[in-house]
Parts: sequence; C-alpha cells; structure tokens
Amino acid sequence: MAYRSVLVGCGARANDHMAVYPELHDIEMVAVCDILPERVEDYKKRYGVPVGYTDYEKCLAEMQPDFIHVVTMPGRRVWEAEVAAKAGVKAMIVEKPMAVVPSDIEGLDRVNRESGMEIIVNCQRRYFPQFQDGTITDIVQNKLGDVYFARASAKGNTMGMGPHLMDLLMLFLNEAQPEAVWAMAHTINEEEVYQQSHKAPESILAEYWFPGDLRVIFDCSPDALGTPGEESFWMHLHFDFLGAKGRLYLTQNKGYWYQCEGMSEPIHGESSWDKQHLIGQREFTQAVATWLAGGPEHLNRFATGKAVFNALIAAQKSVYEGKKIALPTTWTDEEWQALRDRLKR
Repeated sequence: MAYRSVLVGCGARANDHMAVYPELHDIEMVAVCDILPERVEDYKKRYGVPVGYTDYEKCLAEMQPDFIHVVTMPGRRVWEAEVAAKAGVKAMIVEKPMAVVPSDIEGLDRVNRESGMEIIVNCQRRYFPQFQDGTITDIVQNKLGDVYFARASAKGNTMGMGPHLMDLLMLFLNEAQPEAVWAMAHTINEEEVYQQSHKAPESILAEYWFPGDLRVIFDCSPDALGTPGEESFWMHLHFDFLGAKGRLYLTQNKGYWYQCEGMSEPIHGESSWDKQHLIGQREFTQAVATWLAGGPEHLNRFATGKAVFNALIAAQKSVYEGKKIALPTTWTDEEWQALRDRLKR
C-alpha cells in the first residue's frame, strides 16, 4: 500500500523534504498546505502535487494522511500536534527544534501518550551513511578504548544547530543521556528573524556529565570553536572524542578520521552535508513508511527527541540557577522567561 503524506509549510526548508519524493517507495504526497496561497501554488506546480490548502485543520480533516511533514516555525508545535492527532495522523515529522519552552515538551508528551501518534524530529543526519550504519558509534564505543572526554560544537544557538549536535552526540554514545550539566551563557538576540523563533541564549558553553564519568564540553554559539573555514552556522558541526587508546575527529563538511594504538596512519572517511543531506532526508522519510508497515522503530522517534530537548533545556536551567544541576530535572516557562529577561540586560 502507498502511505499518504501531506506537507505543511511551503517555505525554503521544505524543498529538501519534497526533493526526495521521486526516490521513495510506498509513499504518496497527496497535498501541500501553507497560510500563503502563492506558496501553495508554487509547490503544487514545482513538485506536481494535486491538491493545496491554506487551512491546516481543513487539510488534515479532508485528506486524512497517514503522516505529515510540519516544516513551520516552532512556535505552535503543541497545537499542530493536537490537530494532527485529532485527524488520525499516525506520525508527524517536525522540523527542529521540536520544542522551545518547557511547556511545549510537556504538551507534546501528552499528545504522544494519549493518541499514540509518533512525533519524529527531522534530525536527518542520523540517516547519513556513516551514522546510520553504526560506523561512528562503533569507533567511539569499541575502538578508542575508555572514552573520557568529548567536545561538541556548533555555530548557531541551542535551538538552532543544538538539536542536531546533541542528537548525534547521544547516537554516538548509544543513546546515553547526561546525568548532570553546568553551563554559562550570554546574549539574547531578537533582531534576526531566525533567533526570534528559535529562542535561546545566543551563546551557551556547557559541561555535561555522561555515564561512566565521561565529560563533554558542549558549545553552541556564533563564535563556536571548530570546523575551520565554515562560514554558515547551518553547516557547522564538530566533534572530538578522546579515549585511552585513540582519538576521533569529525566535522560537518570536512570528513572524519580516527587513529588508535598500533595504527601507523589514521583512517579517514566522508562526512559532508553538501553531498549527504538529501541521502539522509530520503532515508529518514522512507524509514517512516517502514515503521508504519511494522518495521523497526524510527531512529528519531519522540523518546529520542524528548531526551535531546531535555538535555538542551537543562543547560539553560543551569545558567538560570548558576550551578551544576542533576538530570532529569524540571523547569517552568516563567523561569525560562526570567533567564531571557536577565540576559537581555
């Protein structure tokens, strides 16, 4: 059978979601939806989609898709999920961040539990070949010896590139979650449109404690230290792992290499957003249909995305309290706003 899908949000980011559809099987894009009619018409013509809507609720009620792509700004995630669940949608792909404030994740958790609708975060890098096949996880877990230190950095704030950075970090650590965090931060940027919706301190430097006393320095900032020559924060991710027997160095667009005891030369491999982003998006989307057909759980299922968000928001709570905090933890929207007000000053 062909699963029916709908695209919600016909902006620039949605092009990658649509571009891979000719390579997918058992999935049919039956409609697109956007509040701007001209965007709807553009996407219908560009991608040959037969039906378009400007009303989200009407679109889902009439088209009754199996799953949807929600490629919108992250300010109304809970409402979007509630509407989708009411319409009988089985899976909802959302662009990152899946949530911005603490109450967002609580609302999404409620929708997921009450409806059974899967909420999948579009952290498609998990489906890049070197990540999906376990190559990097195997190096970190089995070739470096006892890993005692890691550094993860990204340009952009913790709600911009931060979700991708933490998502991959947890993947490499076999889905381990941090046990504690201590962080510092500065600056609230409300001048640029992107930062107005992806609300977080402009710069955060955090230290996370993972199981086994693994320490991770986690840096999300326009001034993040990492990949040389990368000018756009969209393309900037960098990891270093240090173990008792070796080291792994991985960047977003300049490949990876690792070297262990007994190796005269390092082994190199590919890591490239430019070459791999559509591969990742294709495999990510196909995996939704595979899951709906009774196959393996999606790598970016709600439990994974929730763990990523909770780790990121805990760093903001540490800044707010001015101390190291244990995880899991709770935080309120009022405290979140109080931190923003303080950093604005």
